[in-house]
Amino acid sequence: MLDNIKYLMCLKTVDKNILENNFEAAFNKLNFLIREEFKPSVTYLKRGRLCKKLLMYDDAYSDFTYIIGHCAQKKEAYFERLLLNFEISNFYEAITDANNILSWDENNFEVKKIKFLSLVYSSQENIAKDYVLDLFEHHKYKTIQFIFNEVALALAKDELAKGLKLLELIDKIDPDNPIKLLKESSIYAIAGDKEKQNEILKKIDSIFPKYFVSHFRFYDMYQDKDLLEICFLLELEIFDKQGLFLYPFRVLEGYKNHIEGHIIDSKENFEKAIVINPHKPEGYVLLAQTLQLMSGYDNPEYKLEAENNYKKAMDIFQKENLLDKVEEMKRQIKHLNSSLSFK
Repeated sequence: MLDNIKYLMCLKTVDKNILENNFEAAFNKLNFLIREEFKPSVTYLKRGRLCKKLLMYDDAYSDFTYIIGHCAQKKEAYFERLLLNFEISNFYEAITDANNILSWDENNFEVKKIKFLSLVYSSQENIAKDYVLDLFEHHKYKTIQFIFNEVALALAKDELAKGLKLLELIDKIDPDNPIKLLKESSIYAIAGDKEKQNEILKKIDSIFPKYFVSHFRFYDMYQDKDLLEICFLLELEIFDKQGLFLYPFRVLEGYKNHIEGHIIDSKENFEKAIVINPHKPEGYVLLAQTLQLMSGYDNPEYKLEAENNYKKAMDIFQKENLLDKVEEMKRQIKHLNSSLSFK
């Protein structure tokens, strides 16, 4: 009993030693605890992480592998070995570790990302293409953003070929992505290939309008959009040099602010959208919904303004002969008046 308390106190000081960069003391304590066979799944894991921190990769690999082969609690060790294998370019082993983890944690996106990159960097591009399609199916814009982040990391290390290889895979899941093309052109600029850079920039100007329209639809504007999707679409505004899509961009910005809790900013975005195009009903509806939310707190004066915006949208829907939308506006007005009645 006393020994266990002594060992536990010793283990607790290891983290403090590491924070203070007293690595020798931490090693000595961990080696002592390992010799005493005290909590091997914990002590080997801590020593393996410390070895990795100090770039002692072989020793780290040995500790993580020991846990996997001898201990019941091995999930953390699998994840640490996966990260280590990827870091030291043991991509085939990283894929094996990833598969093992995914067998009990099939929705772990971080592990899937490492498996995908390992497939790419081990020259298994065809398998990687199929795998990234599966990622995109379940995570959509999260997958694209992740690839862009990896491209940025590759460029920071001057690994231009690796960056291009990653960007090429986006064509499989999202053809003619303007952001992808812009990043591609920047790589050719860094490489000094001005002709290729200008060729890609011209392509962006020609494909952007069609691309944006295909990715943006107003028919689902009453449904919640994923924040990552909204952020992705807002990034495309830099390509709208002629101001063709000012209205939907303000609507998207309003959605983003609404999701993030910036209700006043959201209100201003929808008001700007209405000024840009007063003939579109969506802006009135979204503004009315925002005002309705605000009136439920300490601004009851917004009730009348919300009702007026619902009525304006209803008039437009009436002219367009969208009778189901007209009825929807009537229901919204009825709900507004009933929920905000204090008498």
